Amino acid sequence: MAECSDENRVKYATGTLEGPALTWWNTHVQTLGLETANSIPWENFTRMLHEEYCPRDEIRKLEEEFWVHKMVGSEIEKYCTRFHELCKLCPAMVTPEYKKIEQFISGLPEQIQSMVTASDHTTIQPLIRLAHKLTDQAVAQGKLPKRGEHLKPQEPKRKWEPNNNRILSPQQPTQHRPTPAKVFTATQPNNQDKGGYRGNNPKCNNCSYHHHGPC
Repeated sequence: MAECSDENRVKYATGTLEGPALTWWNTHVQTLGLETANSIPWENFTRMLHEEYCPRDEIRKLEEEFWVHKMVGSEIEKYCTRFHELCKLCPAMVTPEYKKIEQFISGLPEQIQSMVTASDHTTIQPLIRLAHKLTDQAVAQGKLPKRGEHLKPQEPKRKWEPNNNRILSPQQPTQHRPTPAKVFTATQPNNQDKGGYRGNNPKCNNCSYHHHGPC
């Protein structure tokens, strides 16, 4: 295909189709004729393929993936492989070349991102080679994990410990409830507390003492 002339690109490309794709192309050949079908401009042919097998809703999903595509750990090879795949599937996001460069840099980890940006390359290939080199250096310096390993995120330290379902800070002293004031009320004296006879004998009218029988 590298030495294929422009007028034969469609002819040789369609010769590699299989399954449903080959059936789809044979339908066009039956409609247009073999010679006319093979003479379709390459840009039109690729557009026909995208319309048939890459509907807009699927392209939108790929574009969303492309926006958040990031390099994980030091897996620069996996990052670049998927980056190239998404470039082919979403060409509008990486055209012209500076968009491709910006998209590539945005997915690099912060340990090497600034150095790649400072290189000021205007084409993607030297930028990718630099990213590989800087990734290896970052791994050697312990800034990035080795291939197949990932850095564990550090858990944030807790500043305050819970106490009885409440969290107290040193700036907020513990508030004490005021002691309720004592209330005094006047009471009536009880006659039983006074002195006097408390027995069961009847009071005598003569002597004023309590006893049974005649006085």
